[in-house]
Amino acid sequence: MVARSKGIEMDTEVIIPNGCFTVENTANGTHRTVKVHTARKGNLKDKRIISLLIGCNNDSDYAGFGFVENGVVKVWSKHQDCKVKTWLAQFVANQFGQNPKAIEGVNFLVEKRCIRCNRRLTTPESIKAGIGPECAGKF
Repeated sequence: MVARSKGIEMDTEVIIPNGCFTVENTANGTHRTVKVHTARKGNLKDKRIISLLIGCNNDSDYAGFGFVENGVVKVWSKHQDCKVKTWLAQFVANQFGQNPKAIEGVNFLVEKRCIRCNRRLTTPESIKAGIGPECAGKF
């Protein structure tokens, strides 16, 4: 299946699961967390949405920027000029393709929960350690 977004093509059949995924850029020490979920109510009921974490609450501070349909991430037109969102959408879709492409200096981390409090972990350090900073300080 081919998806076109600002001249980017992807030529793989993709099954993207619901969940949270953190993309870490080891070169500059930054990371972004995206969430794929199925809307349960409202105009978008039963639509699968990809959202970007934009605040401190790892469970609720997400802003949608596209749909996941038939294994393709389609960035909403009002967000297509945002290179970060377009790149994240393509990168996440690529990771679930038949032949995921590794990008040097970029890590793809799947959601984990804190072993102490069960909160969602989104920073690369916490995901790798399996525990959040607040809980780590209590051990």
